[in-house]
Amino acid sequence: MLDLLKPIIGTPEAMLFLTVALGVLLGRQKLAGFSFGNAAGTLIAGTFLGAVFGGAVPDLSPTLKSVAFLLFVFAVGFQSGPQFFASLGRSTLPQALIAVVVAVVGLFTTALVARLFGLDQGIAIGVAAGGLTQTAMLGTAYGALNELGLSADALRKVQGDAAVAFALTYVFGTIGVVLFCSQVGPRLIGVNLKDAAQKLEAEQAKALTTGGELLDFRSLVARVFRVDAADGKTVGELERKFGPQAAVQRVRRNRADLMVTPDLLLQRGDLVSVQGYRPAIVKVAGQIGKEVAAEELVNDLLGDGAEVIVHPSFAGLSLHDAVAKLGAVGHGLFLRRIRRQSHDIPVTAQTILLPGDTLSLAGPADRLAAALPQIGTVANNNNRSDVAFLAAGLLVGVLIGLLTLTVAGLPITLSAGGGALVAGLIFGWWHARRPERSNVPVAATQIMWDFGLASFCALVGLTAGPQAISAMGSHGVTLLLAGVIVTLVPQIVGLFVGHFVLKINPVLLMGALAGAQTQDAAMLAASDVAESPAPALGFTVPYAIGNILLTILGPAVVALT
Repeated sequence: MLDLLKPIIGTPEAMLFLTVALGVLLGRQKLAGFSFGNAAGTLIAGTFLGAVFGGAVPDLSPTLKSVAFLLFVFAVGFQSGPQFFASLGRSTLPQALIAVVVAVVGLFTTALVARLFGLDQGIAIGVAAGGLTQTAMLGTAYGALNELGLSADALRKVQGDAAVAFALTYVFGTIGVVLFCSQVGPRLIGVNLKDAAQKLEAEQAKALTTGGELLDFRSLVARVFRVDAADGKTVGELERKFGPQAAVQRVRRNRADLMVTPDLLLQRGDLVSVQGYRPAIVKVAGQIGKEVAAEELVNDLLGDGAEVIVHPSFAGLSLHDAVAKLGAVGHGLFLRRIRRQSHDIPVTAQTILLPGDTLSLAGPADRLAAALPQIGTVANNNNRSDVAFLAAGLLVGVLIGLLTLTVAGLPITLSAGGGALVAGLIFGWWHARRPERSNVPVAATQIMWDFGLASFCALVGLTAGPQAISAMGSHGVTLLLAGVIVTLVPQIVGLFVGHFVLKINPVLLMGALAGAQTQDAAMLAASDVAESPAPALGFTVPYAIGNILLTILGPAVVALT
């Protein structure tokens, strides 16, 4: 068997791809509803293969590991950039502060635990990155270690210890945050998450009645009626019966389509197409006439509509205020969903729009065409990426990483990883404001994120593998206990600050705590318990801030340990 593997083991490229493939497959496997994810899966696979095959694994280029990390961390910054800068506003400040609290408490908890347990620097770095579930912290810490002037053997040992500690503590870090946000946290503050979510949704649903058509977020239907009971009524009178839940989109008379205005007088025999929320249409249908089949009047209403990247002028506004600002131009348009950082977020009157949000709109093609220039920019369906734009961003990041600032005689640098993160933030923010200038599909940065992360973790694991057994033997139980403390203390402090000081709604707070430690799984678990998507409203801003703060903590952990 070993002879069959020799061609792979002896070839760096083959070993890398084998580790990534096995690691990602491992990361997908679920045990009691929990999965490792790509980062932990590839790191475990790499560490195992490195430990088993030892010296047979060929030397892996440090440059390859650096490039993989740069791709990953630039994508983190690029996707987080719009929400990161938007979070500096007043409306999202409490949620942003949760991410700051969790990051700062996590840093000092790591330093305290390292001293109490006498952890080596490499172990402390791994405990911080694993306990706070942020792989990018490992990379920026490696960059800081490179500046310490350590010998090659010493550097290899510190980095190997960090990788092993990360792999062991990341597993509980993920499980711990999931359980805390969905079960433990709500109980600590005496809240039933399901009841709190129902109360929040009731308040938001009540506010929906004050807005325009754009606020309807439920499943849409389109129906055609032949006017009978509505004979002699105007379109405006009919729409007032619907409220904000439906709109008259077309009127056909004697095979000719009429211009739909509030003053248009309906006549017996007219065909009227109505789009909106089904119960609202059913309730008023008898006051219009008999429903008829006329697909040509509703086909485009049932189509894909338009995907629109929100205009900067709408950023920071609630949906209710955005509808009011749009005015009559938005009449007859319906919002199907909002996508933010690849997540669907609940659509309510109070939902705050942020730069980079993508709105899925439905309505007649002519009304969409008239309103889109004011709402935002149509998302480009071209799957080709502007590679020059992305490469320029990475170049800027590397150049930023070369800058050194001397403070009190000590050189301070962001390193290439920190520089790529900053460049990603700036380029992502600019792209969200001017998406028409450079085409960067979400899938493009996602492959940079996924493959860069998996490759980086695989290379770290393969390099650390030979010393994994000795590191686990020296620090096993202590290391796991340290990881538990680093995971839970920031969550507990963040919970009490958010609940008692910042007065954040408990449902949103659970989402914010999950976002602060960049744990999608924790947010989804909280949503399952709440039986509501509402935790996602509190998740996205802390997620963006947490990705940045936890990443740049790497050098700080090196300095404090």
